[in-house]
Amino acid sequence: MHLSDMKINHKITQYVESQIQRLKSSTAEKQPCSQLPYQQGPQVMLQILQQYQSGLKAISCLLEHGFVAQTRGIFQTLGDDYEDIIFLSLPCLDGELTALHKAYLKGVTNNECQACYSPVSRCEIRSTIKQAKTINHNVFQLYPKKQALQVLRPQGSKPCSATLAVSLHRYYAHKALLLAMLTAKVSGVEEVMRACLNYRAHLEMSDELLWQRDIEEHREAPTKVTPQYASA
Repeated sequence: MHLSDMKINHKITQYVESQIQRLKSSTAEKQPCSQLPYQQGPQVMLQILQQYQSGLKAISCLLEHGFVAQTRGIFQTLGDDYEDIIFLSLPCLDGELTALHKAYLKGVTNNECQACYSPVSRCEIRSTIKQAKTINHNVFQLYPKKQALQVLRPQGSKPCSATLAVSLHRYYAHKALLLAMLTAKVSGVEEVMRACLNYRAHLEMSDELLWQRDIEEHREAPTKVTPQYASA
């Protein structure tokens, strides 16, 4: 089922995995024995990025076995992780540790971030990201959660589109590359950041964002759902 597309998705995921391992090694060498609250952000970002990567692998496994509808919940979780990483990058980018960031870091570090559940509401996180001036909003756009669920919801006797699910998987694989780049930037690991930037440029030239075209073609006209997908 869509073997060629899945192979490309797997290739991107594997590359991000290799960069995460480089990040872990580099940050372990630089990490001080005791950290101030604002210094905990990059470490938590890396942990959430690993969780995001696990979600990509789980979706790949489900799609390979034909379980398309079961991917919906994981796609939603990936969206939350994506927002959390961007949210946590802001203090390092603009130099301001807000009360929301303190609450988030206090919540996850007290539980050693085993599940990385956000103690800050989703609306507060999304609002903070929208107001941020230190990130490129054309690149790090927020994904509409309700539409993500609708496009993978069976309509009557019509099953979920496997093609659409594979395209969404590609979309989130591209986002993983951006998140790895962002995590490397705030962690001060420039070699990983540059590697992710170069690989992203290579993908844009070779892939031509075919995954986005597939998503556009599968919009459901009767439901008036018109999701806006960011170019990874």
